[in-house]
Amino acid sequence: MDLSKLQLNEKIEKVISYNDSLYIGVETVEYPFCLLIEVDNSTKYNFDGIELKNQKIVFQINSELLKTDSITKSGGGHIDLKSLRNGTDLKKTLKKFKAEDHIYGIRIEMDTTEQKNDILKKIELKYGKGTKNPNTDNGLYWNLKKLNKYIFYAPDYNRLIILNNTNLSKTCYWDVFNGLIDFGGCDKESYFKDLLVNTTKPEDIKNKPKIKIDKNWNINGLTIGRSNENDFKKSTINKNFERATVIEGSSGDIKELTYNNEYNYCYFFFNSTQKNNDNPNFNILNAYSISDFERVEISFENGLLPLCSRAQVLKKFNKDEIENYNDYTYSNNIKIKNDLLDIGLYFNDKDQLSSLYILNKKKP
Repeated sequence: MDLSKLQLNEKIEKVISYNDSLYIGVETVEYPFCLLIEVDNSTKYNFDGIELKNQKIVFQINSELLKTDSITKSGGGHIDLKSLRNGTDLKKTLKKFKAEDHIYGIRIEMDTTEQKNDILKKIELKYGKGTKNPNTDNGLYWNLKKLNKYIFYAPDYNRLIILNNTNLSKTCYWDVFNGLIDFGGCDKESYFKDLLVNTTKPEDIKNKPKIKIDKNWNINGLTIGRSNENDFKKSTINKNFERATVIEGSSGDIKELTYNNEYNYCYFFFNSTQKNNDNPNFNILNAYSISDFERVEISFENGLLPLCSRAQVLKKFNKDEIENYNDYTYSNNIKIKNDLLDIGLYFNDKDQLSSLYILNKKKP
């Protein structure tokens, strides 16, 4: 299949084969605001005659449910991909995410310099020279208005991205690999507001979970590096969480087990001490993230107050207790020194303490 010839409105089952290794779900590094289908190690695709053998191909699918910041609030790269085996799996997932039954974009992994150069030549031969992406060293883009397409060539990040822009902004575009691109007249605030149209306002949240952080950064009695999945299930915080496995897309190996509360922006990450993670006693708490203090009732034994100012946070710690003390004035976070944990306290755009991310330093 020649991906360069797609209109990018094709039905999903016209562009995939269930005989390939397929995964469907969310991958925030690729793109957080839509549903993705990842194809690994397929031999069926090419780009204008250039073989894309055994490379990652990602199809983008519009999902109204994912037009929210709940996924991106979980800290770092968030992956929740499940094996896609047949049409029944596809229908269930599309229904769950309120997603459409056709694609609107493709993301192609370019893994060699030669391939990057060959693909660029093909694009330039057909569409002419691209516009320099000001956010990257070597990135280019094409705004093909007559074709209703965007092309983003991002060799610094090994990606070629092509989108049908019929239902996208005509003035702005953002993703991790390209940054924010202004096609002319971009209203950044309005653009991101539209991307996050389904985000629940904090004042509308009911039944907020009660969270207690003790002086050792344990949460509701759970200890990172010691508490297991069974402990979490029995804890007072375990309400409205969905269990999900995080997998390595290229191999399908389970990399991490998570419990996600997308409504209150609470996330718990577990590492399995055995290859088979069916026994919850072997799944050990590795990290947790509370990503918006306005969506929970949170208290700290050390006296920190949610939504307090940066200055108030600094009063709680000595200078030598802060890892990034030299740049705390302009950084959006403060890192607290700890022998066992990576402790990050994060500030919102009002410079208020609004979230935290705690990670076990010890590798599993």
